[in-house]
Amino acid sequence: MSAPPSGFSKLYNAGNHQYTWKLTLPKIMSPSFYHTELSKALSEQAFGLARFEVYRGSSPHEATASVTLLEGMTVRITLTARGYQLDGDQIFESIEGLLQAVSAAYEGKRREALFSRLRSLS
Repeated sequence: MSAPPSGFSKLYNAGNHQYTWKLTLPKIMSPSFYHTELSKALSEQAFGLARFEVYRGSSPHEATASVTLLEGMTVRITLTARGYQLDGDQIFESIEGLLQAVSAAYEGKRREALFSRLRSLS
């Protein structure tokens, strides 16, 4: 039998004496990967958020959080392999891009934080 395709491992079924292929996900796809990534991304942007909570029990292929913006509006953000998705609608490549699109107050706080860091360098 030939070598398994990339991302697959070879399994032997003793019942029918045949080999089959099993998809082997890389470690980056572990059940907690998206949960951890979404938690980190939101923690890094906490200066521009009122609060956030990443839900437990998200699937291995996504994580979802409830995010309250500085304006008081609450949105649902889901992270999947496709990117950050807002309330099951538009997909963004970055958490910053998503937050800039929905919150003028976040954009203001982000700008303030950037200028503060630049001033501390001079």
